[in-house]
Amino acid sequence: MTYPLVGNLLQMPLKNFHLEFQKWANQYGPIMSLKLGGQDMILLNSPEAVRDLIEKRSNIYSARPDLYVREFGDNLNIVLRDNDEVWRRQRKMYHVRLNVKTANNYLPYQIFDSIQLMHDMAEHPSNWVGNLQRYTASIASTVLYGWRTPNVNTGYIKDLIEVSRFFPPRRLYTDGLKWMDRTSAAINLQPVDFFSFLRPWYRVMPVWMSSFKRALSDIQQLENQLFFQLLEGAKERIAVGKKYPSFIRDMLIDKDADRLDDRQIAHNAGHGFGAATDTSWNTLLGFVKAMILFPEVQKKAQEEIDRVIGTEDFPSWEDRARLPYIRGVVEETLRCNPISGAVPHSVSCDDVYKGMKIPKGAAVMMNIWTLNHSTYEDPRSFDPSRHNSESTLNESFGINTDSLNRPHFTFGAGRRVCPGFHVAERALFLAISRLLWGFEFHRAVDSNGQPLPINRDAVTPGFIVRPEAFECEVRPRGSERLDLIKKAWREAQTQLDTDGNFKEEFFQKMLSKKELD
Repeated sequence: MTYPLVGNLLQMPLKNFHLEFQKWANQYGPIMSLKLGGQDMILLNSPEAVRDLIEKRSNIYSARPDLYVREFGDNLNIVLRDNDEVWRRQRKMYHVRLNVKTANNYLPYQIFDSIQLMHDMAEHPSNWVGNLQRYTASIASTVLYGWRTPNVNTGYIKDLIEVSRFFPPRRLYTDGLKWMDRTSAAINLQPVDFFSFLRPWYRVMPVWMSSFKRALSDIQQLENQLFFQLLEGAKERIAVGKKYPSFIRDMLIDKDADRLDDRQIAHNAGHGFGAATDTSWNTLLGFVKAMILFPEVQKKAQEEIDRVIGTEDFPSWEDRARLPYIRGVVEETLRCNPISGAVPHSVSCDDVYKGMKIPKGAAVMMNIWTLNHSTYEDPRSFDPSRHNSESTLNESFGINTDSLNRPHFTFGAGRRVCPGFHVAERALFLAISRLLWGFEFHRAVDSNGQPLPINRDAVTPGFIVRPEAFECEVRPRGSERLDLIKKAWREAQTQLDTDGNFKEEFFQKMLSKKELD
């Protein structure tokens, strides 16, 4: 039922919107519409609808809704920008520099940081959330900028995380939902996005009158300062011959006619950091949660690793083909615990689908949770075997351009599919396989020895979500494995300088290996 002026706004859930959207999908079918004030929103609830609109008609379904947040920061956030010429050049940089072949250039970074991840879990198991955050942040900083994140509390990384406003690891358990990701909060629809007549007032409204405008102003100031400092640092390294593999280096030395200008390069890298770190971290939190809730899956995964890898070495990316069940664990983690409700697409002209009119400017949202559950039997069970081993051998399985043959929609679809997918796939496989090799994850207990409850389906609010706070007990899988982890970390540290960054020799090895390949 719609109401005058507000439409369906009063029916929008304030929490766990994914579950309410799933109910609506069951009630209204594969495609449905909502009237949110003056904004039309279309929910796509079936793979067929995604295929027919987002993929087959991507030429008109790749725009973004005209959100007020885009008026800040010169609208250079690739996630929010319309599919114009600048966006096309931003996106091209990701496709060319982070595709399935070039993603292998960054494996040495990911392998190195997975060793620290295992060591951190062995030494500080109670800080497992923070250990996962550092791992994903370090991979993002090395891939994008060429420098590591030994910890998340100092230097540029602290400022980058402030821009994204992650849950601080310790407070994840004490404050629950009080801390929301800044960027996610900014993306969430605001009253000014529902009622266009408010926009002139928002533009002149003093910042002190609106917490939303204050947040956007703070983000813009941080971005202007931080992104350009990082850009200048990358330029200085290039000038003295330190052209170490990184996304920002590739954009700066690019000679293509489509080259971005300095401001666009700074934002393309900076916003990539937030997207890469937050989504991978949230996914790994979902993996841990699944291992606790489904101990039989954890046991079966470890049996495969022990049989194929043994105890004298760690799983690596080259072992992926030999670990079909682990490949299934990765895909099932992405399917069962999607970290995004999907930033809406927008249609650039009036369209008709199965007799239904979709008006120009309508927000078109893939209902990710429902899509990831709609075609499976018992979808809330975590079952890696539901993913065919031959299919998972194809590294692009998770972004299959045919919606009807995809395991999930967590990485989006169409022209807006996640451009960093191949880097993320490597980071997730390394973390998941190596953590299962070295550790067990168990439900935490209270002072009386009773298991602490975990809400299987609960997530934080917003478009970019993570599992609601839960406790976990991390245990090493024997002294032999612990000794190997500690030895590997001691050897790895010889490649680091006093700041925890890679020495020159590490990069030279990377570059020489690339030349040999």
